[in-house]
Amino acid sequence: MRNERRRLISQETSAKTTATVAPVNETQPETSYTATTQSRKKIFSIINKTWGGRTFRFKISSFRLGDNISIRRFSIVEAALLIILAMLASHVLGVIRQTLFNAMFGTGPAANAYYAASRLPDALFNLITGGALTHAFIPVFLSYEKDHGQRESWRLASLIFNILLVVLALLALIGELFTPQFVNTLIVPGYSPTEQALTTSLTRVMLFQPVILGLGTIVTSILNSRRQFLLPAVAVAIYNFGLIGGLVVSLIVPKVGVYGPTYGLLAASLLQVLIQVPALLKQEVQYSFLWNLRHPGLHELLRLLGPNVLGVATASAGIVVDTAFVSYFPDRASLAALHNASLLQALPVLLLSQAIGQALLPDLTAQATSGRYVRMCLTGIRVIGVSLLLTLPTSVALWLFGKPLIHLLFQHGAFDQHSSDLTNLALIGYALGLPAVVAVDLIARGFFALKDTHTPFFIGLFSLAMRYGLLLLLLHMLSQRFMILSIPLATAGAGTTETLLLGLILFFLLRARVKADKGMQRLQRRRLSQVNNSS
Repeated sequence: MRNERRRLISQETSAKTTATVAPVNETQPETSYTATTQSRKKIFSIINKTWGGRTFRFKISSFRLGDNISIRRFSIVEAALLIILAMLASHVLGVIRQTLFNAMFGTGPAANAYYAASRLPDALFNLITGGALTHAFIPVFLSYEKDHGQRESWRLASLIFNILLVVLALLALIGELFTPQFVNTLIVPGYSPTEQALTTSLTRVMLFQPVILGLGTIVTSILNSRRQFLLPAVAVAIYNFGLIGGLVVSLIVPKVGVYGPTYGLLAASLLQVLIQVPALLKQEVQYSFLWNLRHPGLHELLRLLGPNVLGVATASAGIVVDTAFVSYFPDRASLAALHNASLLQALPVLLLSQAIGQALLPDLTAQATSGRYVRMCLTGIRVIGVSLLLTLPTSVALWLFGKPLIHLLFQHGAFDQHSSDLTNLALIGYALGLPAVVAVDLIARGFFALKDTHTPFFIGLFSLAMRYGLLLLLLHMLSQRFMILSIPLATAGAGTTETLLLGLILFFLLRARVKADKGMQRLQRRRLSQVNNSS
C-alpha cells in the first residue's frame, strides 16, 4: 500500500515538473519577441531624446477633436504643421481671391491704387504691432509669469492692451488727416491726380485695419506663448473669406468697384480676431483697466520693442521707396506685376519661415529663460537646417514652373499676356532671394528669444543701405525690358549678406553663453563630485 502511494506521488511530481517546463519552452518565442520590442522602443527613445524629446515630438492623438483641443499645447513640429496647413488653406483662398481680383481689375489704375493704398496701413500695423510686438511680448510675458506669477502677467498683458488701443487709435486719426500728403509725395508721386485721389480714398478706409489687427496681436501672442496654436491657425485660414466676400459684392454690384475688396479687408480683420477669443476665455483671462506708464514690465517691453519697431520701420521704408521707384518705371503695369510675383513667393516664405518661426519662438524663449543655451542652439540648428533643405528645391521650382503657374492662376479677363510675362520676370528675381528671406527670419528669432533686438536692427539697417546701393546699380545696368528685376535682385543680394552676418553673430553669442548653461553647470558639478569621491 505504501509502495503504491509512493508510486502515485512520484507520477504527480513528474507530471508537475513536465507541466512547469513545457510552458517555458512554449513561451520562448514570446520572450524573444518581447525582448526585441523593448530593444526597438529603447532605440526609438534614444532617437527621440537625440532630436529634442518633447520639443520635437509628433503624435496624431494631439490633433484629435475634443473639448480641450482649442487650448491644447503643441510641440514645435505639431505647431508648425498646424500653422502650415492653415497657411496653405489661406493661400489657396488667397489665390482664389487674387484670381477674382485680377479678372475684375487686372493691372489697371484701380488695381494699382488698391495695392498702393495698402502701404500706409500695412506700415502702421507692422511698425507698432505685427512681428515687432510679438517678438517683444512673448519673451517678456513668459519671463514675467515665471518670476512674478500668473496674476501679475495678466495685469501686464492688460496694460499693454490698453496702451496699444490708445496708440493705434491716435495713429489712425493722424493718418486720416495726412493721407493726401503721404500718398502724393511718398507713395505714388509719379501717378496722375486721378489715380492719387483714388489711392487716398482707399487708404483712409484701410487705416482702420491696423487698429483691429493690432489688438488681435495681443490675443495671438498670449496663445502662442502657451503653445496653443489651433485657433490662431484657423484665424489665418479664414482671413481671405472677408476679402472674397468683398469681391463678390463688387461682382454683384459693379458700382461698388474696388471699394468692395477694400471694405472686405476690414471684415476679414475683424473675423480673424473674433475667432481666437474663445481660446483666450478658456485661459481664464483676467482683464483689468490698468494704466501705469511706470510699470517695470512695460519698460522691459519697450526696451525690446524699440529696436524691433525701428527694424520694421526700416523694412517698411524699403517697401515705400520700392513703390516710389516703380511709379517711375516706363511700364505702368510694374507695380501690379511685382505684387502678384511677391504673392507667389509669399507661400514658401509663409510655410518655411513664418509658420515654423511662429512655432519655434516660444520654445527658444523658454530655453533661453531657463538658461539652457546648448539645447537652444541645437533646436535652432535643426529647425533652420531642415527649413533651408526644403527652401532650395522650392526656389528652383518657382524658377522652372512660375510661368505656367501664373498663366493658369492669373491670366484671365483684364490680366493679359503682357501682365503674365512681366509677373514671371519679377518672380524669377524673387526666387533667387528665397533662401535668404527664410533663413534671416528664423535666425532673428534666436536674438528675440535672448531679448537682443538691437543686433537684428543694426544688421537690417546695413542690409537696407546695401539694398539701395544695389538697386541704383542695377537700374543703370538693366535695360527697360528687364528693369523690373532690379527690385527683387537687390533684395536677394542684401538679404544673403544679412543672413550670413546674423548667423555668425548668433553662433558666437551662444558659444560664449555655453559656460553659463545650467545643464553644463550640473554636469561639471557631478564630474567634480565624482573626482572628489574617487580621491
